[in-house]
Amino acid sequence: MFNCRLAFLLIALALAISCVQSGAQGTIFHSQGRTLAGNVVTLPDAVKGKVGVLVVGFSHASQGQVEAWGRRLLVVYGQSSVVVYFEVPMLAGAPKLLRGMIVKKMASSVSVAERPHFLPLTENEAAWRAVAHYARPDDAYVLVIDGDGKVLWQTEGDATDAAYRALRQNVTRLSAQSGAH
Repeated sequence: MFNCRLAFLLIALALAISCVQSGAQGTIFHSQGRTLAGNVVTLPDAVKGKVGVLVVGFSHASQGQVEAWGRRLLVVYGQSSVVVYFEVPMLAGAPKLLRGMIVKKMASSVSVAERPHFLPLTENEAAWRAVAHYARPDDAYVLVIDGDGKVLWQTEGDATDAAYRALRQNVTRLSAQSGAH
């Protein structure tokens, strides 16, 4: 019984430390990854002077929602100099031996135009879950951030017309407020 309690306390402590390291619950964790186009990206640095949109998926089942958001974002923001967006599949829960194969499979199914915006991450999942207010494993989590990584707006779930319209309105408002150019 003591070992179970001790294990539980150690897990709780590790999660608490992860959340503290991520900064305020409304700030993303400093993360680095490589896009499917091969570009090294460090968040939130990649968003400096712009508005960032991150579509985070925590499970294979969230893939459809993440892709739907990504297709919509590519049309409007794919070549934007004001808005930077990334589809962020969180692979920290996948076995390390399989991550390379998972990324290769993703690369084969993602269009060339989308690859610079597709950023698999393999660390700090607990911190990402905290900032996304993770509740439903199969949902996509959409975070609008500033150049410091502060979450300014968010939603989750399907890329419905209403949700996408709300995202665009917020991105436009935030771009104007921040003077991003």
